[in-house]
Amino acid sequence: MTVTIRNVVFIAIIASLISVGLAQNARADSHEIKFRQSIMKAVGGTMGGLAAVLKKQADASHAAPLAHTMYELSKVVPHVFPTGSDFGETAALLVIWEKPADFVKAVAAFQAAALNLSKVSHDGDMNTFASAFGELGKSCKGCHETFRKKKEK
Repeated sequence: MTVTIRNVVFIAIIASLISVGLAQNARADSHEIKFRQSIMKAVGGTMGGLAAVLKKQADASHAAPLAHTMYELSKVVPHVFPTGSDFGETAALLVIWEKPADFVKAVAAFQAAALNLSKVSHDGDMNTFASAFGELGKSCKGCHETFRKKKEK
């Protein structure tokens, strides 16, 4: 087999096209990871706001809108872990994609707890609200223990 200049140029062009395609996929996945991180930061921030209400560091009138926000965010969470976003700078563990039924179950528990918190937030009963907040916290912890890398201290 003889290597001609034409073959070398052809191979170089193909290699360039493949590398451009791979780079574009990596950028797209990077955007998915950044979106996921922003949603999860919003969940964490909302959780902090709810905790402030319970600690009486914020007015109780904020309970219902914050609880509703958490419920709305819970509807987005299942969609921020698409196939192919399991690499890069992410705290998401591979078990999300290896055991999708377990992950779906954990997210469903989070959604149910968020819905319950949103419902009870309108009653004005802070004891019921505190209990529902505790259940929401348990659902978050359950997911984090199994599906998120441990945070470095």
